[in-house]
Amino acid sequence: MNSIQPPISDVVARSADIPWVPQGSGNVWFKPLRISVAQNRWVNLLKVTKGGVVNRHRHLAEVEGWVIQGRWHYIEHDWAAGPGDFVYEPPGDVHTLVADVADEAEPMMTLFSIHGAIEYVDENDELVHIETAETKLRRYLEHCESAGIAPLDLAY
Repeated sequence: MNSIQPPISDVVARSADIPWVPQGSGNVWFKPLRISVAQNRWVNLLKVTKGGVVNRHRHLAEVEGWVIQGRWHYIEHDWAAGPGDFVYEPPGDVHTLVADVADEAEPMMTLFSIHGAIEYVDENDELVHIETAETKLRRYLEHCESAGIAPLDLAY
């Protein structure tokens, strides 16, 4: 018996038609481009303006990122990423993303492909919140509803 599902048709996510959704701490937003609840994967643009921080977190699976504009670094690492840089994050890596934004005119923007859950942890590595494809989709849909925006079907 063949358990492979036939491919879906091509999809174009027009990012201009997708709203920025607030994420956690202030000055951080995401724009979902694809969310697969069945595979617990998602692809989104992340935007961080001056003073924005993506709180300390642990990836349970690998993550790839491509920096589109601005610069950012992890407090726990000794490197910074800038436009055109590709970032690979292995499962288990714990870090806190800080945008190196000099002014509000050009926020940091990175395309991330996340494969699996993210555990947000406090300074003692105690679990605070788990982000999954399902919670990401729910956050997007709730934001669209509260803003009176018709959500696009990004779950495939």
